[in-house]
Amino acid sequence: MKDEIKAEVVDNLPLQRYMFNMNLTDVLRSTMFGALDAVANDILHMPLRMPGHTSVWWMGILLVGKGVIPKFGSGIIMGIVSGVLAVIFGLGKEGIFVFFKYFIPGLLIDIIAPLYRHKLESVVVGGICGALISLSKLATSMAVGIIVNIPLLFLTLGLGYVAICHVIYGAIGGVLAAIIIKRLKPRLSNWD
Repeated sequence: MKDEIKAEVVDNLPLQRYMFNMNLTDVLRSTMFGALDAVANDILHMPLRMPGHTSVWWMGILLVGKGVIPKFGSGIIMGIVSGVLAVIFGLGKEGIFVFFKYFIPGLLIDIIAPLYRHKLESVVVGGICGALISLSKLATSMAVGIIVNIPLLFLTLGLGYVAICHVIYGAIGGVLAAIIIKRLKPRLSNWD
């Protein structure tokens, strides 16, 4: 009898909110996607000599995470976690400033997803969001490069080509993420 009363009391407790008014499970899920983002960038690094090719999985993972956890703050948490892990793993030549290359796309996805009413399962919206957050990564890379005095001559000479590549690869990652989100959402009905 006491166990039944105790179970009833536990079931009736409101969910405790943590960061950004998200519950603990959403924070942990966002952390998982952020960690997956940094680890994927470390493991899937391919010497294709194509600027922005990492945006296919980088922005794709961010968009899948935001599509599955459509609450404000999930992108920021993914960006913080992946940025901290990128610094720990030593990804990039920017040193500790590599954090911003991971954080800014997460912040931007939190800003632009509500503008599209969190319809990231749409291929068009996914492509647009993927392209925009990939461009934010490029802009952050340029800003960090200027701050740290990394030679960016090659990058600035072909900035149009580099920007187009980032848009294309970011859009591909966004389209793939939209397809994954569309397939995942019906199966994750008990995630709330």
